[in-house]
Amino acid sequence: MPKNILITGYPGTGKTTLVKKILENLSCNIGGFYTHEMQENGRRTGFYITDFDGNQMVMASEKSASQYRVNKYGVNIDAFEMIGIPAMERALQSADLVVIDEIGRMEMFSTKFCEKLRKVFDADKPLLATIKRIDCALTKELKEREDVEIFEVTKQNRDKIFEDVLSVIKGFL
Repeated sequence: MPKNILITGYPGTGKTTLVKKILENLSCNIGGFYTHEMQENGRRTGFYITDFDGNQMVMASEKSASQYRVNKYGVNIDAFEMIGIPAMERALQSADLVVIDEIGRMEMFSTKFCEKLRKVFDADKPLLATIKRIDCALTKELKEREDVEIFEVTKQNRDKIFEDVLSVIKGFL
């Protein structure tokens, strides 16, 4: 039975919302991190990375002068390395479930993050992660592993898929 559960889908289909809903329905020790939008005057201006201990950094911003870019956002690699990697390490040590939201284009700029990601996939702990739909070499490799089950979320199936993913995860806990 695959222990690495990946949620994929196009932007805006509800991947992060689905993960949050699943986590609300679990009673276990959760570790890892999630990403969420920064907004100013109702407009998205970037993204935060936040771990489950409450540590947070700006991971991408329109105002960033970073050489690493995804569309209009400058990517702060330090955010993955100061928040994401330690959160994954703590989760591997003490959590029942590792959560990574998300494995996307911005995260791929950090070599250290990519190395730690492989270790998380290889570990014995179950993983729930969102992953970009359009692959790069690493996401293709991760999706093709035998210990991975992929759920593609759409606006039409996101309510039904909730029960399916929750059932699989509860099977590990």
